[in-house]
Amino acid sequence: MSDSTLKADLEQQISRFADGQHALQWCGYDLLLCKQSWGELVISLLGGQVLLFRPAGEKPLLWLTAKPVGAPGAIRGGVPVCWPWFAEHPEKPELTKHGVARTARWQIDSQAVDAAGGRWLMSPEQSLLDGIQLQLEITVADAELSLALTTTNGSDQPLAVTQALHSYFAVSDSRETEILGLAGCRCLDKVQGMQPGVMPSSLRFTAETDLVVEQADNSEAVVLIDHGWKRGLRITKRGGGSTVVWNPGAAAANIGDIGMDQVSRFVCVEAARTRFFDDQTLAVGATQTLATSVSVLPYPQRDQLE
Repeated sequence: MSDSTLKADLEQQISRFADGQHALQWCGYDLLLCKQSWGELVISLLGGQVLLFRPAGEKPLLWLTAKPVGAPGAIRGGVPVCWPWFAEHPEKPELTKHGVARTARWQIDSQAVDAAGGRWLMSPEQSLLDGIQLQLEITVADAELSLALTTTNGSDQPLAVTQALHSYFAVSDSRETEILGLAGCRCLDKVQGMQPGVMPSSLRFTAETDLVVEQADNSEAVVLIDHGWKRGLRITKRGGGSTVVWNPGAAAANIGDIGMDQVSRFVCVEAARTRFFDDQTLAVGATQTLATSVSVLPYPQRDQLE
């Protein structure tokens, strides 16, 4: 099957199922599909990764590559779980980028689904770090998708951890979108060698963008306005002092599972705890939760954006 038909094949599989929960396979990945009157949700057991969330009557909120590398590789798109380090390992850059959770096998520990929404609790099948417990809670309620990643340090040593819920949001065209809600926040520009700066009132995607933004925990929501699809996405987070905004622009030509044919179809706005703006130490016996949520907003009029 060609790359161009892989994503279409997943969508065709989804369309054939009636309401309920179903197991299916895609490119070697074991997936759980939930279809209800509220919409559709797809979870990959590899990585504990939400791949698709489509509220009833809406386009998908999450983007998924049409050119996946195939199991057991990491899946590009949806909401990858980056843990216990985000981006490159700070001391061992030869290690896998974004940590080990996103390519680990996860299990569903409990689930409850009805016509109003659902809740799934997941954990890695095998411990990823001795004495450390990791749990992911996925919730759908009122057409909103929420994820909460909880780390508990049950070891006898403090744990150094950075992490992210690396959300890929589906858009009509990244060049027709703008990010609101980060005005005045300090940021570091990775494209410019971590040059410090301040976020504008409205961020547009005109070239490669890779920003680590200092955004206080429980601060106001980030709003992603899509002028092509005429909708807004409301993105919130808690438990982290960093928000990462990314689209690779022309650099996507060198990223095999994106490429220039897909790069304009997503924008990443990621809830994160980074070594730049967050405390990396999780004390013995302590618990830490990083959470994010996304829901659809009506398309605002221009005077509402000013």
